[in-house]
This record gives sequence, structure tokens and C-alpha cells, in this order.
Amino acid sequence: MALPKRIMTGGAYYKGYQLIVEADAGDYALDMTLADRSCAANGISVTPDQYGAGDYFKLEHLDSTNAVKARLAETIYNAGKNVTIHFDFPAAELMDATDKMRLTYTNVAGTALNLNVILERLTVKEGGA
Repeated sequence: MALPKRIMTGGAYYKGYQLIVEADAGDYALDMTLADRSCAANGISVTPDQYGAGDYFKLEHLDSTNAVKARLAETIYNAGKNVTIHFDFPAAELMDATDKMRLTYTNVAGTALNLNVILERLTVKEGGA
């Protein structure tokens, strides 16, 4: 059961991304810029279209210099073809306008796949608290 999150004014916005992972083993990164102004990441869903035995990913919050501000998930394994892994963050991850989420997928199995990602963010209306 997820804990409720509260925001005074604003709303949720869902943005889809796709990371194309080639058959070559190694790291593949997807940078997700959230907005041209500050907001908060609320959750993320990750769905591979193929199974990669031993493949895994991590999720990080980076600032404008690509320094890691927070590591949100690490060594999360590919659970199978079309199996969605959803992270409902226990607290909204506050993001400055120049920050980004980076998902790094490590291909161990040598299987080409597409990683479908949906990022949920919360926005605060101008003048909101």
C-alpha cells in the first residue's frame, strides 16, 4: 500500500520515453528532463519488451552538472518480457528546472530490446505554495 502524497496546487503529468538497447553488452542511458521549471518526480514505470537474463538498471536524480543528487533505485533486474516494474516514490523527488532523471540499463545477456518508461511528475502552478 502506497503512502499518500500531498501537493497544494498543481497536477500530475505523465511522459513516456523509450530506451533502445542494442545487442552489445554494456550500459545504455536515458536522460529524462522533467520541465523548464522546478517540479517533483512522483513515480516511474519501466517495461522491457524482451527478457534479458541478468540485465539490470538503476535510476538516479542528476543536477545540471550530471552530479548525482540521489540514487533512487539500484540493481533492479529485468523481470521478463512485458513485465512492468513500477516505483511509487514514498516522497515526491524535488527537481530543479535543470535537473534530470537518468535511467541506466546494463545489458549483460546481449539481447536487443526496447525499454518503455513512463515518468510521473507533479507540477506546481505559478503562485502555488
